[in-house]
Amino acid sequence: MKKVLIGLTSYNDLPLLQKSLPAVEELRLSLPAEVVLMDTAGSDELKDFLAQEYPHFIYERHPDGNSGYGRSYNTILKNHPGHEFFLLSTSDVLLSVPTVLEFIERMEEDSTIALCAGKNHHWDLEAGRKTSIIDSLGIVAEKRHHFYDRGHGEVDRAQYDDELGQFFGISGAVFLLRTSVIPKLHGKAHLLFDERMWMYKEDIDLSYRLRWLGEKIALFPEVWAWHARTVANREGRSLLALRKADAQKRDYGRLHSYKNHILLLKNNFSLRYGPVVFARVFFYEFLKAVYLLFRSPRILWQGLKTLFFVPADRSKRRVRPRAVLSLFD
Repeated sequence: MKKVLIGLTSYNDLPLLQKSLPAVEELRLSLPAEVVLMDTAGSDELKDFLAQEYPHFIYERHPDGNSGYGRSYNTILKNHPGHEFFLLSTSDVLLSVPTVLEFIERMEEDSTIALCAGKNHHWDLEAGRKTSIIDSLGIVAEKRHHFYDRGHGEVDRAQYDDELGQFFGISGAVFLLRTSVIPKLHGKAHLLFDERMWMYKEDIDLSYRLRWLGEKIALFPEVWAWHARTVANREGRSLLALRKADAQKRDYGRLHSYKNHILLLKNNFSLRYGPVVFARVFFYEFLKAVYLLFRSPRILWQGLKTLFFVPADRSKRRVRPRAVLSLFD
């Protein structure tokens, strides 16, 4: 069994994969690694492409079709156990092979690191080029439980390098995980993500669970990936800016983002953070609910259904709330 499992998923993403898979193949040969691509659209075109161009990749179709982000990767882990590391990469990510190899070496040298990533920059597909524009320098958390990617949309001039050790979580576009931590998350060897989230916020839920476990998450200063992100907030973090950013989203993304945020809170929030933090979260969620009542009542209704009828999958708690709260701005 190979040490590294590389997992990718696709939903009619062949044009993206044609550009991103050469780097994955280089990684497979360099490590070596086992590469699994989960097709949630059942595309014969993709199957034939892989058979011709990447015959050593394992092609699988999810039995339930379009199963969502988290469930797809959970299925890959379930079907292919026994690896020490899991490199998760989405189809719209272009990897830097030498940097990924370096990160694997660092994980091998430091057994305390459970999850790691490097800098993600923007991949400009239209221009066909890698840029120095920041996609994510880690996920930052505010006490009101608003989460955002540090530096997103800015040109990377190393202005955040001194702060790279101060972050909450890591983007779900691409990360490297030590698989021995997975059973601690949900009690099963293959459940990396809360499958009910389907898409959006799974990476925050994962990082939150690791923080409650006291596991080490590392963010390295090298650029290791370029991400052609499609859903992002470039407006800022004030209430007005967040409203503008929300107005630019499709109802599909807005719906899953909102209800998954509710589930994220149910899974991880602690009343032991104290009344001040609770008041901040409550007021922030109340304002969002009022906005949605007039802007998108259907989305509000789905959020309320999640709040009152979807049971929490509470994160395992091994550290004090004060230690987790110290990671919030």
